[in-house]
Amino acid sequence: MMERFKNHREISKAGFDALTKVIEYSCSRCGLCAGLCPEGAITMIDTVPKLTGECTKCGLCYQGCPRSFYPQQKVKEKYFGLEKTEFDQRVGCCIKNYTSRSLTDEFFSIGANGGTTTALLYYLLENKMIDAVLHLESIHDDCYICHHAKTRVSTRAADVLKGAKSKNQLTPVLHDLETLSEYKKTAIVTLSCQTRALRKIQVMKDDEELKKLFPLLAKRSEELIGNLKYIIGINCFSSTKYGAIDKIYEHFKVKEQDVIKYAEDTKKSLYQFLNEGKTFHWYVQDGFMTKDGKYYPFKYTDFLEESIPMGCMLCPSTIICKEADISIGVTASDLKLKEFGYNSIFLRNPELSDIMDRMIEEGKILKRPMWENKGPLLRKFVEKMIRPKDLMNFREFVRTGKWNPSEDLYKRSSSVQGGKIMGLQRLFLAQTVKKNLMYIPASNAVKEAGKHITEMI
Repeated sequence: MMERFKNHREISKAGFDALTKVIEYSCSRCGLCAGLCPEGAITMIDTVPKLTGECTKCGLCYQGCPRSFYPQQKVKEKYFGLEKTEFDQRVGCCIKNYTSRSLTDEFFSIGANGGTTTALLYYLLENKMIDAVLHLESIHDDCYICHHAKTRVSTRAADVLKGAKSKNQLTPVLHDLETLSEYKKTAIVTLSCQTRALRKIQVMKDDEELKKLFPLLAKRSEELIGNLKYIIGINCFSSTKYGAIDKIYEHFKVKEQDVIKYAEDTKKSLYQFLNEGKTFHWYVQDGFMTKDGKYYPFKYTDFLEESIPMGCMLCPSTIICKEADISIGVTASDLKLKEFGYNSIFLRNPELSDIMDRMIEEGKILKRPMWENKGPLLRKFVEKMIRPKDLMNFREFVRTGKWNPSEDLYKRSSSVQGGKIMGLQRLFLAQTVKKNLMYIPASNAVKEAGKHITEMI
């Protein structure tokens, strides 16, 4: 194992030139390379790392990048233990899992589905359990849902409300680690790719073997995240390029200010109007609704050029942010076919689990059981039908730079929307769809072209 790490140490001596091979197809756009660079020579331009200063070839950008190589075994050993069951393998080794929603009307009204993330951040800051949190905030106050998030460090509970309306596109959150490092007890809200980046540099600074191999990275990582207490993960099937949603709105000649529902997000005061006679599947399908009640369904396959980064296709995480202290999402949050507005919660940190219990006792959030056994046999049967296949036509994209997906792409995953597989089983099925129709064929296409693919060690 250590020889493989040594090999990457040698590769990193090329500095940013080594990272360019990762950026070509595998970049997750997390921003960690820019945050690690001691010279400030890397800038995230349109969320892509660019060398804008002098590279001293310290190698930190390549060494820290979660897509250059990933110490998967050491991360599991340090943080989560052995994955024994299918549940563990799918969602990580959890202490508890359930569904929840905020019981504070303001949080529930302005927050994304359920408002649990907003409620948790507010509680942590209000009770001085942390001094600061790095998260996203919306930049448009006149929108129900803002697709133009930017990073911010909040130190007061009320400040986290500025992020409640933001809808995440790929935003390089970790390029702001320097700002966060000034505080003693911190938290970060991340997607799976960003979480893996943080876990990697945590292990690199704490593991004795890796500290000896990568001493500069260990020191820099301690400076940036030595005070990090909690990683709050937001589950993600696949994110979109920054600015991509604008292209979709432009296609339909719709203004962002008029949109009241996009995929699972909607302003809560409009629930009764929107939900009448509709099911959970309408709630989470690709499409948006405007203030005048018009609904615009669409397929991302029609906007691949504008919206989908290859790095998302090569993400080894399957929806659940398995390495986070807590994972918060919408998939598996359904309780009934016609009831929604909750979050799915997967807890792995004992201290954070106790905090959530306290919030439940104090009436800050509502806890309900997760729907775990709706269609397990059917789910397993359907999974056997969804074999790895290159329906996205990754091979052609890697060869030509153009997308030309198969018409069968959406048909193959249609069983997820049947209503007979729900809750946790629906999450498992969606994970299989993502793994077999995105990650495996995308990885194979990149490997066959002789391009960089993340080495799991």
